[in-house]
Amino acid sequence: MRTSDLTPAVLKDLRRPRPFPAISLLMPTHRTRPANEQDPIRLRNLLGEAVRRLKEDPSVDREGRMRLERQLDEDAVRRLFDAQRPEDGLLVLLAPDDDPQAWQFRSPHDIPERIEVTDTFLTRNLVAAHLYARPYWVLVLDQEECKLYLAHAGNLTEVDDHGFPARPQVPSREDAIPGPAYGSDRTGYRAERIAQYVTDIEERFTAAMSERRLPLVLVGSPELTTAFEKVLRHTGAVAGRLDLTGADKHAIPQLEQRLEPVFGKIREDRAAQARADLDAARGRKAYVAGPAEVWHTVMEHRAALVLVEEGLRAAGRADANHQLHIVDVPAGEPAPEGVETDILDSLIEEALDADTEVRFVPDGTLPDGVGIAGTLRY
Repeated sequence: MRTSDLTPAVLKDLRRPRPFPAISLLMPTHRTRPANEQDPIRLRNLLGEAVRRLKEDPSVDREGRMRLERQLDEDAVRRLFDAQRPEDGLLVLLAPDDDPQAWQFRSPHDIPERIEVTDTFLTRNLVAAHLYARPYWVLVLDQEECKLYLAHAGNLTEVDDHGFPARPQVPSREDAIPGPAYGSDRTGYRAERIAQYVTDIEERFTAAMSERRLPLVLVGSPELTTAFEKVLRHTGAVAGRLDLTGADKHAIPQLEQRLEPVFGKIREDRAAQARADLDAARGRKAYVAGPAEVWHTVMEHRAALVLVEEGLRAAGRADANHQLHIVDVPAGEPAPEGVETDILDSLIEEALDADTEVRFVPDGTLPDGVGIAGTLRY
């Protein structure tokens, strides 16, 4: 499964408690050779370590252990995902009473290698990947043909709907605006013909936006993209631009590669804006930091934005008064009863349920080593 399959309902089901032991296996993977040659070895070692932990845990009964050992068979796990289309990370989820799952996802951050044996699945990295994979419209404007794509985690899917792909309609030279080879026309009517062309494209794009309102990335010559923005009714929709002529003839892999820096710049801009929002919140005393403070405001539905450093981990438990108590659990050891090995997973889920915006940022982004911070609605 991919992050595009992670709906709110699916995430809620993944986060529900399971009978012990629920196993989460997380590992980095690689999209290209020769780096991806190490992935099968890493997976084999991870599966072997998980089996060893099950055998050494006296709280796992024999029947449950044997059932999970069958699920942890390397061939069985490999059948769960597409090894020919690797992404940046792989998350395998196993539990005695559940069908096994494998999630492949992209991430701008380094993926750690982790094994969790507890009563809930590890979902942090999957949620981060889902948020990273924010979908966009990509509109390719060209004098011969305009195409619309849906971009998800850098992957493009061409849209065959809402009048796309769109070619100029040519009933006659007088009415054919822009008409054939309009780019070579040096008359004073050139600007009018371009305006008619982009107006037609804008109407088609508006139909797509009415179905799914997403940020837009424009691809094309500066002349065409500028003309299109003049008639675009969705103010503020344009998140990025790529100056590129003839993009309608690019194969999807080529276009994806050309767009990588554009999406990278969008992510950088969003991170910078988030940091600016935190600074502004400090000034008006609407800033919280640290797992305990952020947890409390999230549970009261007062948090507007939460930034989480990718590497932050914290074991803890929450009480009935929405107070979070951090517990020191040595790495590799089971958490005490009632303590979640990574309480940040629950915090993130609660934040999303409360319509709080959640963003993951690289380690070291937040000041004073707090690891997690947020802004308040009031």
